[in-house]
Amino acid sequence: MRRAKEMALLNPILSAEQAMEWGLVNRVVVDDQVLSTALEIAHELAKGPTRSFGETKRLILFGTNDSLESQMERESRIISAMAASADGQEGIAAFVSKRMPDFQGK
Repeated sequence: MRRAKEMALLNPILSAEQAMEWGLVNRVVVDDQVLSTALEIAHELAKGPTRSFGETKRLILFGTNDSLESQMERESRIISAMAASADGQEGIAAFVSKRMPDFQGK
């Protein structure tokens, strides 16, 4: 809250290191590696269970305002739905077979 107020009121210019230290960015890379790093991260996310990623983001968003009981109930429903999905089944099969999963976003 203190830093949010400082940023809103004073509009400071932060270095990349300060932004990293304050938790405003997840990583800092040198200028000539920005695009390759962004593409690498995008590729990694795209080959993952994208539907589950979306549900995870939704859970995090709702979790800021929901009661514990509501959040736990929502998590239970989503975990069950994702486990029953095609990607969920692929993840389980890959784990059992000790291989990398091939998620399709389904």
